[in-house]
Amino acid sequence: MPWRRRRVTEEQAVPPPRRPLIWPWLVLLLLVVAGGIAAAYLLARDSGSSTRVPDVVGRQVTEAVRELGERGYTADVEARANSEGAPGTVLSQAPEAGTKLDKGEPVTVLVARGPGRSQVPRVVGLSAARALVRLQAAGLRGRTVKAASRRPKDQVLKQSPAPGTELRKGSEVVLTISRGPRTGTVPSVVGITEASARSTLEGLGYKVAVTRVQSSQPRGFVVSQDPTSGTRAAKGTVVTINVSQGATTTTTPTTPTRPPGKPIPSVVGLAQRVAVARLQNAGFKVDSYPAASTRPRGTVITQRPAGGTRAAPGSLVRIDVSLGSGRRPLRTVPDVVGMTEAQAKQALVGASFTVRSVDRAAADRSEQDIVLEQRPAAGASAPAASQVILVVGRFPAPTT
Repeated sequence: MPWRRRRVTEEQAVPPPRRPLIWPWLVLLLLVVAGGIAAAYLLARDSGSSTRVPDVVGRQVTEAVRELGERGYTADVEARANSEGAPGTVLSQAPEAGTKLDKGEPVTVLVARGPGRSQVPRVVGLSAARALVRLQAAGLRGRTVKAASRRPKDQVLKQSPAPGTELRKGSEVVLTISRGPRTGTVPSVVGITEASARSTLEGLGYKVAVTRVQSSQPRGFVVSQDPTSGTRAAKGTVVTINVSQGATTTTTPTTPTRPPGKPIPSVVGLAQRVAVARLQNAGFKVDSYPAASTRPRGTVITQRPAGGTRAAPGSLVRIDVSLGSGRRPLRTVPDVVGMTEAQAKQALVGASFTVRSVDRAAADRSEQDIVLEQRPAAGASAPAASQVILVVGRFPAPTT
């Protein structure tokens, strides 16, 4: 069988054309869009809350402060003696001009004070010796003037000019310092007549407050006193004496009579603010004293005279206020000078302080019952329930 050659034709397959890849371009496009959005956000944020610090070096401090304020910054001004720059000229600033800074942030400017000048340092509360040394270190002279005060002897009560005032070196600063409290021992006046008790106490420099009480003791005799005998107390301290109204009788009078005076409200257990308001509304004066106690801070724990006792309107009632437990927070003493005594006490009690009054002769009737001075001064910081002393004008001058 004859062989036939078979012609085999091999055909190569042609590959299909490739499609271009699209996803890398999509990723790139998304990145570009995201970057644009982020840039727009940052630009919007920076334009709204940040700007660049202006250049205020070489300008007067008033102009510099105004310029910074218009840009939304606060200015912290520091003064330094400098012989090159004119007084009041800005020597340097931080941050530097052109720095991007959020609005509301402080910019410190250093201002030339000029040679030969100094700022008065604060020396109130220091001893006279330390205050004079501090003034001398600032290139100033100190002169002391003594004043009556219950503060420690030689403690600086006030200064003039005020702290921060700029003076020429060598200028004088007047310091009012305390003569120190004059103390004595309270004598016993229980069992003697009211007139004798008053004469004894006033002769030793104490003030006398009288409360009439019902007692089996003879009428007009002292049945108790506060502070008690033997207590060390500063001259001018008020000693309250309880004087008997006489023994009660079993004979019923035809017309019932009521003891003189008004009943004192009972305020033990109340918050000091409520207690003071209640006593003042009833026509009494109130002095409050801090007292160690585990009762909640600000709670009245005792009162003298006791609630229900009858006393003349305007009589003084003393309340003791609990210091409470734990650390006492600091409070800022409000400014009450120029207020009436009652208004000042309400303001201080509302700020969580205890308060008492001392008398000072008033110059005229306009100063009657007006606060002429306060200690500590307004703006001072003190722990809650600390006592603030009010110097109140009395016209005519109180007898001593």
